[in-house]
Amino acid sequence: MWILILIVLAVVVYFVVSQASSSNQASKASSRTQASKASSQNYTNQLDYSNLEVSLDTSASNSYRCDYRRLRDLLAEGKWREADEETNNMILRVTNYNSVENYATPVTAKHTPCEDICTIDRLWLKYSNGRFGLSVQRRIISEIGEKNALSIMFTYGKREGSAAQQMNQRRLQSELNEKFHRTIGWYAPHSDGSAGLKNYNDITFSIQAPYGHLPTANPPGGYPGLRKNYVNDFIVINLLMRLSDCGIAL
Repeated sequence: MWILILIVLAVVVYFVVSQASSSNQASKASSRTQASKASSQNYTNQLDYSNLEVSLDTSASNSYRCDYRRLRDLLAEGKWREADEETNNMILRVTNYNSVENYATPVTAKHTPCEDICTIDRLWLKYSNGRFGLSVQRRIISEIGEKNALSIMFTYGKREGSAAQQMNQRRLQSELNEKFHRTIGWYAPHSDGSAGLKNYNDITFSIQAPYGHLPTANPPGGYPGLRKNYVNDFIVINLLMRLSDCGIAL
């Protein structure tokens, strides 16, 4: 009799423990699923930007007799490539930077007035409903897992410290750049397998492109002087640093 009672108790205990274990595993799986979903949505923004107010009048655009209506209209019509090229054109015009090139360069981007950085960013945000824009690209960089990632990427090519420190810095910069390029869809490996950037003509000029894919702010057809007209990411990096320096955030 006692043996039968012990067997029954053992079965009950086993059943209770099994249920608790299954519940715990299900809870963990649910947490992992939610975390995965949250991770996949890191770069999305559920806010509705379609009603975002954008001022097309800036001091620089008024001074140099250029305006943002063409950029606004191209974005509104979903002409993403033309809008990207017009972005480069507007950066050149509002900076009035003394340059021999007839297109905006990374150096030009450093001189973009804060008002104009804000206008360009908000136009891209509004007409892509938060999918594209400088703010989106900056948020992605801030979420790729390294403190001060943008500043580190901005100093690419500048070496300080011992040889070992410089090697570590170069490695970190390369890793951050590759993560950013992969996330926004600019990454394309070279034939030798090393990290590289897409040709401008291979950029996805569509609303279905990854978050932060646009703008590249490159001149029409890609950046002259770069092999195969690869995208020059330093134009955007300089714009993003300028965005931060201006204290612009949404």
